[in-house]
Amino acid sequence: MIHQKNRQDCVQSAVEMYYEDVYRFCRYYTGNSTDSCDITQEVFLRYMKYMDSCGHKNLKAYLMMIARNLCCDYFRRQSEQREKLLSFDMLEDTAEGGCLGTVRTIDNCDSELYLQELLQSISQEQREVVILRIHDGLKFHEIAKITGCRLSTVKSRFRLGIASIKKKIGGNYA
Repeated sequence: MIHQKNRQDCVQSAVEMYYEDVYRFCRYYTGNSTDSCDITQEVFLRYMKYMDSCGHKNLKAYLMMIARNLCCDYFRRQSEQREKLLSFDMLEDTAEGGCLGTVRTIDNCDSELYLQELLQSISQEQREVVILRIHDGLKFHEIAKITGCRLSTVKSRFRLGIASIKKKIGGNYA
């Protein structure tokens, strides 16, 4: 019974420390707050299920790896329904303020939508590296481990993604 209590404490601690980071990654990755909430919940359920066997020193990187894999699964499922998803989900999600108040509110919804648009305009591979590096503050070697890519590939994707975003911003880049 004590072992179970320790497990619960570990999971609760992980949720308290990393829920917002995992949710934010999923939100930027998918562009949909409802699905991001579901994916984030699934991340922590999988962590709870496999925590004894994970053995990772960097818990945040491990959770982000799970989140990335679940987001990839999300897009595989969504590709079958691509025509149906041409709605205003992102606009509705932003107006509703995200998932259960866990995400910081953004005063300027236009900026949030513009950022989402910029991130969606680059390739999925570049987007995940940019999000993990800028929004989640992970190091390139951690991102390489999460994505299963070589360090040079991660750096290249980041550089190309940022260059593409800067080009799209054009004269508005400060």
